[in-house]
Formats: sequence, C-alpha cells, structure tokens
Amino acid sequence: MKKEFEGKKLLVLGGITLACCIVRKAQEMGAYVAVADYYADSPAKKIADEAVLLDATDVKAIVAWCRENQINGVTTGFVDILMPVCYEVCKELGLPYYATPKMLSMSTNKVDFKKTCEQFGVPVPKTYLIGNELTEEVIREIEYPVFVKPMDASGSRGAGACYDRDSLEAQLAEALSFSSSGNAIVEACSTGREFLLDYVGVDGEFRLLSMFDRYMSPDRGTAINYSNVCLAPSKAIENYYREINPRILKMFRELGFRDGLIFLQGHADGEKITFYEMGCRLGGSFFELEEAVLGLNPVEMTVRYALSGRMLDHINQIRERSAAFQKTAMVANYLLQGDNDTVAKIEGVDKVKALDSYVSLIQQRGIGFHIKKDRTVDKAILSFYMVADSADQIKSDLKYMNEVIKVMNKTGDSLLSEKYDPDQL
Repeated sequence: MKKEFEGKKLLVLGGITLACCIVRKAQEMGAYVAVADYYADSPAKKIADEAVLLDATDVKAIVAWCRENQINGVTTGFVDILMPVCYEVCKELGLPYYATPKMLSMSTNKVDFKKTCEQFGVPVPKTYLIGNELTEEVIREIEYPVFVKPMDASGSRGAGACYDRDSLEAQLAEALSFSSSGNAIVEACSTGREFLLDYVGVDGEFRLLSMFDRYMSPDRGTAINYSNVCLAPSKAIENYYREINPRILKMFRELGFRDGLIFLQGHADGEKITFYEMGCRLGGSFFELEEAVLGLNPVEMTVRYALSGRMLDHINQIRERSAAFQKTAMVANYLLQGDNDTVAKIEGVDKVKALDSYVSLIQQRGIGFHIKKDRTVDKAILSFYMVADSADQIKSDLKYMNEVIKVMNKTGDSLLSEKYDPDQL
C-alpha cells in the first residue's frame, strides 16, 4: 500500500534530539526527510535521509537549497527562534505553514502576548515593569514575590522568582543578558500548580487536545524547562473548560487563527487560572501520550500540514472534551545534577520498559556525557512516557521507577537530582 507522502520531500529545520520524532514520523508517512542546521552531527541528522549543513536561520540559503532540491514542505518544532525563519521560507516558496505573524508575535514577544490576552479577558499576572531600568517608583509599587523574565527569550533562560530588592536587581541583570532587545518584564508571581495545554486548529475552529499538570521536587528552583513529572488529566480541567476555554477560543477566532498547534502555559490555584506563555509549535512533548490516549498525534499533524496544508480532515476528529482523559498519562523526567562529572552507568531502563504502562522513552543524554555547570536551566537524561488505567497505577509505577532508575559516575555515586515522591501527586 502506498504511504501518504511517498515521493514527497520534507525539510526539517533544526536537528535537536526532540526533532528526531518529526523525522521518524515523516519517514513512517513515506516522506524523504532532510534536516538542516550548522552542526555536522546533530541527533536528527543521524536518522534523516539527508543531512544538510546550513545555518537554520539563513532564510536566503534555505530557500535556495529547497528550490535546487525540489522540497515539497518545510517545518520545524520545539525551537522558538526557528519559527519566524520557517514562516519566511514557506512564504517565499509558496509552501504551507500554519503560523500567522500574530501567532509568531504572541509566541516570541511576551508583551504582545500579555496585552492581547488582556483584551480578551484571558487572565495574566499584573505587570510592574517592561524595560531595562528599575526606578524608585516601580520599586515602591512592587509587592513580592515577583517573577522576572527576558522580554524575548525562550526556554526559561534568564527567568526566576524574586523575594526582595537584592534578588530582583540580580535577576533583572540576568534576564537582560538573555534578551536580544535588552528588555525584561517584572510581573506578579503566579501561585498554584503549573500546567501546560495543547490546542489544535482546523479551518478556523480550535479544540483543546490535552492539559497536563507539572510537578516539581522540593529542590527545584523557579522557571524550569523540565518538570519532574507531568500528569493528565489536569486537576483543573473541569474549571478550565467551564471558565477559561470559551475565552481562549474567542481570542483565537477573533485574531483570525485558522490552523495549527498552540500551547499555553500557566498556573492553576484553586479556581484561579493565569497564563504566562504561548507557543505555536510542538511544545510539551506529550504527542506520544496524546496518541496513546486519544489516537491523535500532533507530530503527525505537523508533518501533514507541511506537505498538504491540512492538520486533519475535520476538527470533529478531536472530541469536544478530549482533554478530560479517560486514562492517566504521565511523563517522568530524570534530571542530572553535579559539576565536572561524567555519566558512567545507567540502570533500570529495561525494567521500566517492561511495565504495562510504558509507552516510550526519550533519552536526552547517555554514557559519557560530561556534566558541567553552565547557564542551562536543567539537564534531563531520561524522559519516560507512561499511560495507565488509573492514577493509582501510575503512582505505583512511578514508585517502582524511582527505585530502579539509577544514573552514576565511575565511582558509583548518583548523578540524579531528587526524584519526585509519587505520594505527592
């Protein structure tokens, strides 16, 4: 049987580890896949049909290569700075790309995101400062704790909570160092449990696909890329559907968004929900869990749109209340700690793979990886994706996983940061 995109050629911009899922999915769907960036040995290039040594931000060079090689679609995922590049490349070549200029702006400019949300009654934290200088007037107005972040950076770089003036001034300097425009935002610190959710749009109608709660161990700081555990359905899902979902759908509709993926991050504290970020790309890496529970895979949708201009045949392929999962889905991230140390041994992976709840594993790093303290927020080594019939079963499996998963240096000392206590889920 002929595969959906047999004979089609797809270019993926950026070859990071997570991009491997795009390459594999596109190949499963029959496409010939090339990966472009300026690294000779980026992970996704190792499994692609073709590795292209190009600056993935160089629109002119990418366009020329695509024309020369008769590329049928271009896409990217997970990397914010490559989204505007992909948009310009596809526009120049007349190829499909779902992101609009407004979607890109709200995803990369935190001021635009907040102001737009406020216009539609979508709750966001109070803002004290947008700029690069703390005046005495601003300092007098501030009620701690506050959260500081670069205006135009991503991946939690340069962001953090502050509880007094000294930490505020230090964090502001850190945030400004990550901002390409030299500006930062100081806002009220949201409380409650973090969540991350995915929307899918088809022909101007959006549906909420999933909503995951993020859990962090007590030793973790603020503004982190990787939670220790993500769990769905969210404890806030019913309140979200009732109070917030209609406002989000109205905002997307009136802004003219038609197709694509949109993720939103925020906090849920009882009945209070606030948002702090949006992205129009593959975000929480929950696609394999969404496929396992719902039979829908956003990576597949991303590939399909790049090569055909359609995410799905019809929005009704997504149930109205799909995010109220009938099963329990979990991502368990195991994170490295230490400085000037090397991973020598990893144990327990096969034991986890033997569990009935096991879906898949993304191994971010392996034996021989050297841990060095730098400005990276946190370093994941193993990310397990699990689905069970009940929350109790997931908790039991997580307890077992915490017992068997070990990452050590050559002297047998653990290199893992504190694991999440399943009794706290």
